[in-house]
Amino acid sequence: MSFRSPQLRRTALRRTIAAGAVAACALTGLTACDLWAPQDTLYIESAIVGASATVGEVYVGNAVLVTGEDDSANLVMTLINQSQTDAQEITIIPTGGQTIQVSIPARATKKLGDPPSETTLVTGLDAKPGSLTTVSVTSGGNSVGLQVPVVTQALQPYGTLTPVPVPTSTSTSTPSPTPSPTPSK
Repeated sequence: MSFRSPQLRRTALRRTIAAGAVAACALTGLTACDLWAPQDTLYIESAIVGASATVGEVYVGNAVLVTGEDDSANLVMTLINQSQTDAQEITIIPTGGQTIQVSIPARATKKLGDPPSETTLVTGLDAKPGSLTTVSVTSGGNSVGLQVPVVTQALQPYGTLTPVPVPTSTSTSTPSPTPSPTPSK
């Protein structure tokens, strides 16, 4: 039979207590790192470039103007009709541009400007890339003036969304047929 001396028991007890204290300190130090670090979920921001808003039953998402050459731009945005039953008529008026009318059925999504078209072409734009310009969106009697950013094709996701040039009518003259001489008898 082996007998342990009381001193050996105390040494083992001290080692166990020391190991427990080290583990408790390590656990506290490793799990409390968020105590002093700022939490990113306190200030949630959209990861988009464009402006977004809700107008009546319609959500307007990521609205941007992609500039082309001279003073033209392509209006790019996503419209979502959140109504369960009613179709929505939306009127969009960019500053310096023509009025755009869009109809969206209930629970439907419509993308404007992707791909670029004559409908979403804004001419006479006086805002420079990097600035904001107002685009008015009206639906169901509600209206919002969105501060829409003006971007260039250099911004990666908008590289293929530059405005479609409007074909200009040029008059081309068509040659009139010349009568051929008829042989005489």
